[in-house]
Amino acid sequence: MDCPTCEAMVDAYLDGELSASDSAAFERALEACPDCRKRLEAGRAMSGLLRELPLEPAPDLLRARVERELRAIAGRPIARTRERLRWSAMAASLIVALGIGWLGGNVVGTGVGSDELVSTYLRVAGSEHAVDVASSDRHTVKPWFAGRIDYAPPVLDLTSDGFPLEGGRLDVVGGRKVSVLVYRRNQHKVALSLWPSLGGNSAAKVTQRDGFALAEWRHAGFEMHAVSDLAPAEMAAFAAALDRAIDADR
Repeated sequence: MDCPTCEAMVDAYLDGELSASDSAAFERALEACPDCRKRLEAGRAMSGLLRELPLEPAPDLLRARVERELRAIAGRPIARTRERLRWSAMAASLIVALGIGWLGGNVVGTGVGSDELVSTYLRVAGSEHAVDVASSDRHTVKPWFAGRIDYAPPVLDLTSDGFPLEGGRLDVVGGRKVSVLVYRRNQHKVALSLWPSLGGNSAAKVTQRDGFALAEWRHAGFEMHAVSDLAPAEMAAFAAALDRAIDADR
């Protein structure tokens, strides 16, 4: 197991979401990955601090999700005061957003929690290293996923449509390690999580939640979930551009 894969599994390990075999593989990988060990220690420390807060207890699932995102923030090096303030503000916003999602309903039509998808986007948008493999070349990005996940995602650069590819990364959605492709629209990022689907094609459904545009659809044997702070019309344009590029590549 390489370091990017190990790092992508830290939060799932802390939350007890890994199988026994995956947990054992993760623990073995920690021996050769000092950065992952540091992130694991920071995550445990953050969880301990949160448990000591004298607040009314939140539902266990909501608390676990807040802890996961705060651990991701705590694990990043923050050198300047302005950046510390920025991350503190993001942490506060995250707690509010997840709380609203819990109260208002947080499941999209396919059964995947929309809060998980928004969290994936926040990790992309809020990180100085939004991708594990940075390239607009599909022949660089697609092979990177080989051996890290059990499927080959379609990787297309959409520069001609105004959505250049920035690269890819791994994340955990619904307890499964999935591929995430990162695109850009001017100064906005789009996080596209995708995995194989047995269902037929379906048109993109674009919704808004807490200032984010979310698109979900199926195309060419893949379940697609895109999140961004774009306007809904631009998100619909992104989904349409991706479908056209996939069809043209066949």
